[in-house]
Amino acid sequence: MAFMWPTLLTIGDALPVHTWGLMITLAFLAAALVAHARADRAGVDGDRLVGLYLVTFLAGLAGSRLLHFTMAEPERFFRDPLVYLRFWEGGFAFWGGVVLGGLTAILWARWRKLPVWALTDLLAPPVMLGLAIGRIGCFFAGCCHGRACPVPEGAANLLPADFSGGALWVSSSPPFVVEMFHHGMGMRDTPMLPTHLWECAAAFVLFLVLSWAWRRRRHDGQVFGLLLVLYAVVRAVIELFRGDTVRGVGWFGHLSTSQLVGIPMFLLGLLVIALTRHTPVTPPRTAPTDDDLLDDEEG
Repeated sequence: MAFMWPTLLTIGDALPVHTWGLMITLAFLAAALVAHARADRAGVDGDRLVGLYLVTFLAGLAGSRLLHFTMAEPERFFRDPLVYLRFWEGGFAFWGGVVLGGLTAILWARWRKLPVWALTDLLAPPVMLGLAIGRIGCFFAGCCHGRACPVPEGAANLLPADFSGGALWVSSSPPFVVEMFHHGMGMRDTPMLPTHLWECAAAFVLFLVLSWAWRRRRHDGQVFGLLLVLYAVVRAVIELFRGDTVRGVGWFGHLSTSQLVGIPMFLLGLLVIALTRHTPVTPPRTAPTDDDLLDDEEG
């Protein structure tokens, strides 16, 4: 059994199935399926995006690793550069994935002659859905947790008292949910705030909000800019309660890496919205008729 644990199960004697990796895979699949289902309404041929999903996903992972080791653990990277490839050891910064994944999507769109801002708008809500699922993986792995906090009086542990992995308390008073891990990548044997679950819930709400905005967008680029603005605010607030220092803290005395990077991302989001305000919404794509297909073959 592997609730709140880094390893879901072990195949044979030496092949572990990590819950974080499983949830990241599910996050990618869910985001790709949503984007693919909405592609025609965005004026994009979904069949031309299959390669983009995988390339953007890999670029996102690479970018999140790059930002983490650049700003949070440069000494560890220069001491052992191969740690960059050992992703199972942790060390991801979501903003890095947004930046490199976003640039990859833009370059792909230009290469394939697709409407750039329509494509970024299409991908914005699924990115938040993927983040919501991915944060469940962080919960399993015990990373990205919050500060140490006392267990509220009268709180009930949802897990058996002899459960070997930890505890999950709920109560009717703040902070309502408190967790503790005996295993995992972060702090152990200490009650703490479940900030990864907070961000999971916040990201899912943003997915719903951005999906609503996407259906009512007034210009291409609006939803992507809104993603940068809203997530920067949400992440900055959650960072105030994080307890894992490995993510990079103390910038200018007070800011974490994500808060620092979030400032230019917030401003970039406003700039994207302003610069694209006169860009018309790309009309929905209509499926080709049989006559169109015959004409293409004859041509």
